[in-house]
Amino acid sequence: MHKHLNISRRWARIVLEALSVAGLIGLLAASGCINGESVDSPSQDSATGATTSHIRKIANQNLKPAIPVAGDVLIAGGADASNQSIADAEFFDPSLGQFVATGIAASSRAGISAAPLSPTQVLFAGGFSGRATIKNFSLNLDGRVLSSAESFDETTGAFSPAGTMGTPRMGYTATELNNGKVLVAGGLDNRGNVLDTAEVYDPAARKFVAVANTMSDRRMFQSATLLLSGKVLLAGGATDMSGDTTNSADIYDPASNSLTPAAFPMDHQRAAHTATLFTGGPMAGKVLIAGGVGGSSFFFKDSSAELYDPASQQFTLLSSFMNEPRSMHSATLLDDGDVLLAGGFSGTVAVTGGMLSGASGLISNSAETFDPNTGDFTCVGGFNTETLRCNQSMSVARAAHTATLLATGPRPHRVLVAGGIGAADPAAHGIELSSAELFNPAAGGSFSATGAMSVARALHTATLLH
Repeated sequence: MHKHLNISRRWARIVLEALSVAGLIGLLAASGCINGESVDSPSQDSATGATTSHIRKIANQNLKPAIPVAGDVLIAGGADASNQSIADAEFFDPSLGQFVATGIAASSRAGISAAPLSPTQVLFAGGFSGRATIKNFSLNLDGRVLSSAESFDETTGAFSPAGTMGTPRMGYTATELNNGKVLVAGGLDNRGNVLDTAEVYDPAARKFVAVANTMSDRRMFQSATLLLSGKVLLAGGATDMSGDTTNSADIYDPASNSLTPAAFPMDHQRAAHTATLFTGGPMAGKVLIAGGVGGSSFFFKDSSAELYDPASQQFTLLSSFMNEPRSMHSATLLDDGDVLLAGGFSGTVAVTGGMLSGASGLISNSAETFDPNTGDFTCVGGFNTETLRCNQSMSVARAAHTATLLATGPRPHRVLVAGGIGAADPAAHGIELSSAELFNPAAGGSFSATGAMSVARALHTATLLH
């Protein structure tokens, strides 16, 4: 296997740090078998667990955090180029086409989700703080999964404490509810357990309250979608550290603060997939679930997609497939009603006894759109009949990145794609990226490079500020 397949050690480090704990080791592998690599790092539930040199630079210069405005995109957390969790944040200013440094959180966090609390505040909870030591496919976390939470206030550019979760979590989902509260579900705890529990954050009380019952399955790297009814669809995910995934789903009802198993399962088992709600058009209220990986002790790449219909509570496999498999990709609902699916890992991963035994595939530098009117996927820049993949359209191949639809400024209707793990060549060794690009949907769509982030990030968050 080593004769034909290859992967960079740096790529292995970051993947193992943030993903392998749940048996998702190698989802982001560039190609080949992952070789053992040792990494040392401090572990702190504090800013010292992040980009220390950057933090000291700010402190030494006695700089006040820049304050973003509505329409800017807040970038926070993740893992940096030294494979360590990040505490500092920055925002993208569409009018300048540049990223600007802002406040620093008390805790460095990777593998988190962000959720708006109000028009001016964003919640960050849990996540992994520290690094990993990897030798001979064995993972030792030099750090811990956090239970603490913080909120970012865009009016001050500062972070402040926001309570403590009942359970430490990373790789969970966070969903803003219509009542202003936030549903936090699933993830991995400090003892290596994939969780079937959920809790709700009440910003008025600044407390987390446990959901009345558990999900029908344990879930990590699942999807969570706020439906038009105000309920939340939780679908798929990894269920343990042995490479098992699920096709089950649950519905969270905020009125009763309880979970109910969905009437029907998904057609495919999926983890690290995307879920996109259609807010209008012919598929209004339905959810497009695309890509991911699935299997038992072996993560198979998936190019399929299915639709969830809340009225019937059924998942229906689409007859059309994506033009290439994608996991850890991004999905963005565009202003014209289409969905942009960009980047991701296109490969297969074997997991045995909670440890990696092999991984092969590519990082994608392509994108495609789904048209709800026709039900078809179309490559941005056309389809390559020789490689049987979409033509390269992105400036860099990337996975575990973020994609955010801009709403105001000189670039409305465009999508900011930032960070992730990748390289200019999809077959090359992946590294953590600071680069960013903008997708313009006009005339079939195109990508163009924009200003770079001040810190290379993967598995970070991006939030459009209002």
